[in-house]
Amino acid sequence: MAKPQESVSKQRFRPALFTLLYIIFIGIIVYLWYSSLPKAYSIALAVVSLIVGGELMIKSNSFSRVTYGIYLARSRLGLGLMDRIASNNSRVWNWMSDWGLVMGFGLFSLVLFKKDISKKTVAMGVISVVLMLTLVLPFTLLPFSYINIPQITSRVQGMAPYGNLGAISMVGVALLIAAALGGFVLFMIIALAYGAGLAVYGVLLFAITSLTTVPNTTGLSNSIPGVAPLIPGITLPLAQGLLAFILILVVHEFSHGVLARISKVKVKSSGFIGIGVVPIGAFVEPDEKQISKLSRKLQNRISVAGMSANLLFCLITFVPTILMFYYVMPHTLQTYTYIEYVVPNSPAYNAHLMAGSTLLSWNGHPTSNVTDMEAAAKGDAPDSMVSVATNVSTYSIIANQTGKIGVIVGEGQRLGGANPGPVVSFIYSFFALSFLLNFLIALVNFLPVPSFDGWRIFNTSIKNYKMVKYLSTFVILLVLLNALPWIWNL
Repeated sequence: MAKPQESVSKQRFRPALFTLLYIIFIGIIVYLWYSSLPKAYSIALAVVSLIVGGELMIKSNSFSRVTYGIYLARSRLGLGLMDRIASNNSRVWNWMSDWGLVMGFGLFSLVLFKKDISKKTVAMGVISVVLMLTLVLPFTLLPFSYINIPQITSRVQGMAPYGNLGAISMVGVALLIAAALGGFVLFMIIALAYGAGLAVYGVLLFAITSLTTVPNTTGLSNSIPGVAPLIPGITLPLAQGLLAFILILVVHEFSHGVLARISKVKVKSSGFIGIGVVPIGAFVEPDEKQISKLSRKLQNRISVAGMSANLLFCLITFVPTILMFYYVMPHTLQTYTYIEYVVPNSPAYNAHLMAGSTLLSWNGHPTSNVTDMEAAAKGDAPDSMVSVATNVSTYSIIANQTGKIGVIVGEGQRLGGANPGPVVSFIYSFFALSFLLNFLIALVNFLPVPSFDGWRIFNTSIKNYKMVKYLSTFVILLVLLNALPWIWNL
């Protein structure tokens, strides 16, 4: 990494200038994403525009360059507040960090952290993990009404939060036991391994059939990606998504700063890191030399503070999300149809119609329910041209000899009606997205991946560096494999 051009003392973050440049360049990126240009060109132009924006901020003395495309904006905002909180609430913050460590590592905390955490806190943390997976995790389906990733969104929008949880399966029991033993770290690794297995199966299926006249791509095209981008303005609503991310990043990094000050570590600055002018993360800058001299217990508390705060805010935003879901949002339910299954080697299959996509119209007729769709399809004759519009694209498909194109259509319900008004809908979507993103960011940060907080905890607590390195490599491989289905359908 290149050394930043400007020292911290010379830098001054300029909110007004940043806001103006942010609006300009995020507008350019959104325009390129939805333009008719080939995706490769759109992405290349977006990258160039982001670099230009970052370089303009350097010229204004507001940014420093980490490397071309990645920039830092430093300030001293919030440092005084960190000091005040650290001096008055140290006991609560220390307990919250220990609780977060147990949530991350389960009963394994007794081995990994030994006497650093009390047995009462271990018991509380393990119970919290089990309760969050059984009572909170099912409701993470709700925010997908506001997420635009067709491969994922269309498949979960019509699902009830609890489904068939009344009859807990053996797999569900096994996952709960694994989470109790190894916390969210083990739970995430198992989930990633499952998704990676499906992706590998899809690749092998395609490879085996690639020499035939009709290669089988269903393993990848019909899989739900375990990793996909969540970007305000593209896959998330711009305003709600941006506000949710700001809340999450501020809470996460501010908590690191508070625990650092509780441990008497100097915090040099606060700010954010961005691709160009688009923030991808916030940061506080504690004195690393002072941290390295602390005990393992204090180092781990500083490292886990952000995840602990995110888990706490996940529960805090969960409450208004659930209250609004049951008492306000039912008035906004809409019925919709979606492509439930695409028959292999059918006209729809050969036209790359995607299972899970939302069906918008059939031969120009709106299809808000299955009855409408069946009425629109009655006139389809053998070898006729059928126009199918989905949330992914519009397809012109020639029907087979029976007048069918080879799809099975399902019906579901999702949020999106006009009542009780855009303001209430905005508030609900903000809480719902904050609830989901706090949960996801906390869990992902526990993983032993370089630059993640979990990486620091593993390295601080496990002396065998090679073991941590091998585990990190394995997890990174799982993450990449989980992204394959999303990349395949770009």
